[in-house]
Formats: sequence, C-alpha cells, structure tokens
Amino acid sequence: MAGHAFAETIRSGKPQIGGWMQIPHVMVAETLAQTNLDFLLVDGEHSPIPPNSLLEILPATERYGMPVMYRVAWNRIELIKAALDHGANGIMVPMVNSGAEAIDAVSSAKYPPAGKRGSGAWRASNYYQNDSEYRKNANSSLAVVLQIETREALNNLDDIASTPGVDALFIGPADLALSFGMEPGRLAPELMDACQAVADAAKKYGIASGIDVASIDYLPRLRQMGLSLFTYGSDLDFVLQGGRAVAKDFHHVFLTK
Repeated sequence: MAGHAFAETIRSGKPQIGGWMQIPHVMVAETLAQTNLDFLLVDGEHSPIPPNSLLEILPATERYGMPVMYRVAWNRIELIKAALDHGANGIMVPMVNSGAEAIDAVSSAKYPPAGKRGSGAWRASNYYQNDSEYRKNANSSLAVVLQIETREALNNLDDIASTPGVDALFIGPADLALSFGMEPGRLAPELMDACQAVADAAKKYGIASGIDVASIDYLPRLRQMGLSLFTYGSDLDFVLQGGRAVAKDFHHVFLTK
C-alpha cells in the first residue's frame, strides 16, 4: 500500500490532481500509474470496475507508488470494506445527502470504536502478516471522501462536514448541475455559489474540499475559493484526446499543402 502520505496530503489542503480510471484492465492501471498524477480515482460507480477488480489493479499501481482512491457504487458497507480490504488508499462515497449518511460512510470505513468495519483486511494487511499493525493505523491512514451532488446535500453541509472521520468533501458538478435543472459542463453562477458553500463548510470544520473539473482553466478560480482536491480527465478522455490530436496534426500537414 502507498501508506499514510495520501490521506495526510488530502487533509493538509495541499493541491492535488488525479485522473479517473474507468477502463477495467490492468494494462490501463499500470500505464496511468506512470503519468505523474498525484493519485488515481478508480470508478466503481459509473464504470464496470467492481471492488474485486482491485485485486489486479492495485499491484500494478503500487509498483509505481501511485495512490488509489476507489469510488464505490453506493454508500454500502460491503462495498466500502471490500475496497479497503483489497488495499485501496481511500474511498469516495457518492450521493451523500445528510449527516446520517455521512456517519454511515465513515463507520463502514473505520474499525471500532470509531466504526463498524470488521477485521479481515486480507490483502491490505499483506495476507494477515501485518494485520495488527494495519488495524492500528488504518483509521488514520485511509482517506474518506464524501461527494456533494444534490441540493439536499447542500442544505445539510454542516451536518456532513462536521462528521468525525471525514477527510474531504468532493463536489460532483454534473449531478449537482442536474439537481439545479442545468446542463452539466460549465461553471454557472449558481454552481459556483454551491462550490463556495462546500469549500466554506469544509474549511469551517478543518477538512479539505475538491471537485472534478471539465477544464484545467477552471483550476485557479476554484483553488482561490479554497478547494484543493481535483480530478481532471479519465483514461477514456486521454485515449480520445491523444488520438484526435494525432489525427488533427496529420490532416493539418497533408490537407493544407
């Protein structure tokens, strides 16, 4: 595992940029792990990567010291503990709308007395060889990031952000835009106000905040608001952008002569 540094860096508020992994193949994981991104966000919600796929993904990313955060499909203990038992460095939980849901997410990720995670971190503890040490450090060394994606969540920001054990609030701009009745993809004033509210709530309770960005050009403005944990692009995007760039350059050379 890529240890404490990832969770500690999130908590510090130091800016970080990660990319999404959505293609369920170890070759993609191993290639992305060499990109010099700060972390990978492996998506188990909107791509076909269930927790058991981490059995192949994590050895490939760990080879290059790349931290992995895994987004579970839903706020359920069996998904959260499975990701952590495999050895993920943190979890992202989507659609957290209340303090009670935040408590559930944190509880699923923490060992007693802070939570209800059961003993059995088979791979994360190096097949139980380091089980005691792993359990001793897991509650503090693994990141818990909760997504703010609805109007309901915005109305309950204080309850969510003040939940002990939450390391960061992460805005899902597409779903948040949809909850406002807007088309995703641009930082409309109402969405920017929501981002500021999330950043302010996170700062109030001493945790980090972040967002997925559609353009690198948005980063300075969002950073100025107080956000520090960012994602941009995915394996799918990188393949498309790279291929289209080559095609554009090729056609420019041969079609403009």
